Amino acid sequence: MVIPHQTASAGQRVTTSGSMLYEGGVDYFRSQFCQPLLHADFVPTTDVPFRVTAKLGIVEDHRSLRLYCTPGILRRRGALGTPASAHCLVIATGNSCALLIKDQTVRLKPGAAVVLDGSCDFDLVLEKESGRSCLLDWLHITQGAEALFPGLEALAVINSEAITTYIRFHNELMTSDQGAELTAIPEVPSFNHLVEIIRAYLLGMAPSRTHDRDRMLHQQIKMHITENLSSRDLSPESIARHFEISPRKLYGLFERLGASLRETIITLRLEAARRDLEQGRKKVATILLDYGFSNASTFYRLYKKQFGRPPRSGRGTAAAGQHPEPSAADDR
Repeated sequence: MVIPHQTASAGQRVTTSGSMLYEGGVDYFRSQFCQPLLHADFVPTTDVPFRVTAKLGIVEDHRSLRLYCTPGILRRRGALGTPASAHCLVIATGNSCALLIKDQTVRLKPGAAVVLDGSCDFDLVLEKESGRSCLLDWLHITQGAEALFPGLEALAVINSEAITTYIRFHNELMTSDQGAELTAIPEVPSFNHLVEIIRAYLLGMAPSRTHDRDRMLHQQIKMHITENLSSRDLSPESIARHFEISPRKLYGLFERLGASLRETIITLRLEAARRDLEQGRKKVATILLDYGFSNASTFYRLYKKQFGRPPRSGRGTAAAGQHPEPSAADDR
């Protein structure tokens, strides 16, 4: 693939585009695409034959890239490729990903987006989902992160479906086969407009930005706990191991942001037990064991403290459309 490139004169907006469908060895993809354009290496993580569809659009000095590829790791290092001027990256994912940056791991769900300071090295792990190729929209914006997004500390996750959709729409247009014809279409979203939207979003979350990464990790850990409540292996040690942090950091994170880790796990287990009780499909003894309560009296005491009534009073109420009220008879 020959990478198209044009230099824009002052005040001129130039768009070029090109695409590549390549199957076979990964070396060409690394040397001709990843290193010069992404400043990254690519390491496949499956045994399936390597396959990639890569599309590129250049607007002035900005780049839009769209990748469909087999699962792997994009390892971005500033030393790879031609030295880049100050820039930032906006990445939208179509699959589950893990972003490893500055000694932390950030889990990205399908449809998430992230803004990154282009001077940071990172690994982006593209994970396999139901045999599908991994989809990645990558925007390289040629201006320093501090100038574009004041206060950005290495990264910020965008939890707005509308903005992620807009990023995808932008990239789809910029990497289309229409090439320079795009400049004649007034409705085409420009990089500047996209930056303004993202800046407004980040400014809106500015008061919490200092703790943004901790809060995001806190929510991800709570989701992990919720998804593994019935697991016998759920423990502070297994949680810390899963998120690649120390148990000390795990305990400290929960202490700073609200209830302790122990209190959080108990509360989540009690809420899950209440949902099952209200469905009326399981016996109390079964639910008690499902969620790791080995002592019945402890479960009854904690349940009543949390919800103001004993477990049996809420049994089957969801199916009947009722909202149970505590009564003296319930305590017997």
